[in-house]
Amino acid sequence: METIKGEISINLPSSENAKSIFIALQPETTNALTDRSTISINREKNTIHFNIQAKDITAFRATLNSYLIWTRVLLSISSLVNSEEDSK
Repeated sequence: METIKGEISINLPSSENAKSIFIALQPETTNALTDRSTISINREKNTIHFNIQAKDITAFRATLNSYLIWTRVLLSISSLVNSEEDSK
């Protein structure tokens, strides 16, 4: 069976956002929940690159969706924290 591979890059508003999100997600890449997929991430300035390998399309999609959702949540939290700091 052939491995499914893909790279997704997300440009974030700032390099600070990218750094904090990268640091938050990095530990998740070493604790795989399944043996059907693996992911590695790296950061360049304000861009995070997700490299996914999976044994099937279902595992690929699940891994991609998990990391996209986590990234969105972390970005939302960052926005909330920044708006709270701006209001002080």
